[in-house]
Amino acid sequence: MKRRHFLATGLGAVVAGAAAEGLVLAGPPVGQGSPLTGAGGIGLHPRDIKLCVKPVMTNVIHSSAWQGPCRPTSPAPEVERTNAETWFASWCQQLKTNGLGRPDDVRLLEPAHVTFSEDWEIKPDQVAKLAPDSGETDVFFILAAGNARAAYEIGNMFGKPIVLDGLNCRNISIAGYTLAKGNEVFVAGEDLDLTKLLSLLRARKVFRQTRILYPTDGVPSFSPDTVFDFEDLERRLGVTVVRMPFSEMTAEMERLLADRAEGERAEQATAELVAKADRLYLDKALVWRSMLFDRCIRNLMSRHGCNAFTIDCFEFCPSLLPQQWLVVPCLQHALFGNEGIASACEADLGILLALRLLMSVSNKSCHQGNGDALPGGTFRVNHSAPSMKMNGMDQPDVPYQLGRFVEQGWGTKVVVDFMNNAEKTVTVARVDPTATKLLVLRGTLVGASGWGQDLLSCSVEAVIQPPPDQAHAFLRRRMIYGNHLQWVYGDYTKELQMLGDMLGLQVEVFA
Repeated sequence: MKRRHFLATGLGAVVAGAAAEGLVLAGPPVGQGSPLTGAGGIGLHPRDIKLCVKPVMTNVIHSSAWQGPCRPTSPAPEVERTNAETWFASWCQQLKTNGLGRPDDVRLLEPAHVTFSEDWEIKPDQVAKLAPDSGETDVFFILAAGNARAAYEIGNMFGKPIVLDGLNCRNISIAGYTLAKGNEVFVAGEDLDLTKLLSLLRARKVFRQTRILYPTDGVPSFSPDTVFDFEDLERRLGVTVVRMPFSEMTAEMERLLADRAEGERAEQATAELVAKADRLYLDKALVWRSMLFDRCIRNLMSRHGCNAFTIDCFEFCPSLLPQQWLVVPCLQHALFGNEGIASACEADLGILLALRLLMSVSNKSCHQGNGDALPGGTFRVNHSAPSMKMNGMDQPDVPYQLGRFVEQGWGTKVVVDFMNNAEKTVTVARVDPTATKLLVLRGTLVGASGWGQDLLSCSVEAVIQPPPDQAHAFLRRRMIYGNHLQWVYGDYTKELQMLGDMLGLQVEVFA
């Protein structure tokens, strides 16, 4: 958990010392091959998950012409049907041209036109229009004309949430009834536009499809404030933890170390990573070993159908596998973070779940670490686990250096100067050990350390100022939530509040 900072000696002395202790520092084999970056296909990669939206327009087609308190005009049924079909066709063209939400978030299914008569009953032939792709449908986006009850009934028939656009009288009526019946309904408005609403629903889908690879031989987590009830986590939130013995990880890593082609791929990935680094504080051959470990974990994730990762340093370290392979997990967290894959330190699922939420609402990578109070009402977040996409997955990398974790000179980690960034507002988050509560803070980045220094261990630090007069209340509240924290550039407190509500989490915001 809390780690000391060490000032290391020069690189040459480190390599020489390692050699004296019998450590293998052989370089990668020479040859050609494809880069490792993006290799080892991640099943159900978060970036590939989209919200499948079924657009539905409802309309009433009266059986004949009459007028009254519900009908001030009386077009003939054939005219009414023609008008409705024209409106539906225009709506479909609008959806085709403009889409619905962000293309990266939403996959639009074929729109359907559901009609009924003045008995307001949706007949089987109309239900049949919705059935073919109902298994794919995540939500029904309904343009409700004709009456309010039909929208509820469509969602209820298929057990799916309904989404409405606009806080008008009909949508509010639908929402009130749907919620009273215990079903889900979401209504966009000026305070929450449809694009953002669909993005949050997509984030919920990503969260519920999180499947975490956790290599372990069953040793209790060194972070006891982690989420501990895996069965409840899966039943209630859809998050699965796949525990895998160290022996399987060992077999895969040893296979890769003996495979020349894999070594060549790791060599190219190493060259790419090192070329982009501002500075290198360890031998390139040691970075190569970390990149081979990256391939190992990706292969195992693919084998087990996982799209998230954690490992407990305090179980991994005494196994002596890190000493044997000359790796630590730090670089793994950075590389996964660059892709929007949740990867957390110390088998702490509280920060892993918070990371998943933060990355989904921000589309940025994060930094995680211990949270320690500092004088003057600030606190630090300190672990060597930042990523390079902290300004956005679609933005250039932030400048980074590659450091070493141990005195012998190995253990690749990423170092970022957090203060060297225009954005200083940050959002901090943590999920509690019961996975029922979400702690959120909007703060200001006021300091950072680790950049430009040959430091060991967890030595990449952000210093954060909470809102005025809330520092001590926030830090004490962590007694309920746990130690480690995740943070991201920007203010996403509102999005986390809404996403937490969508997931049934109790959300506590300091802002």
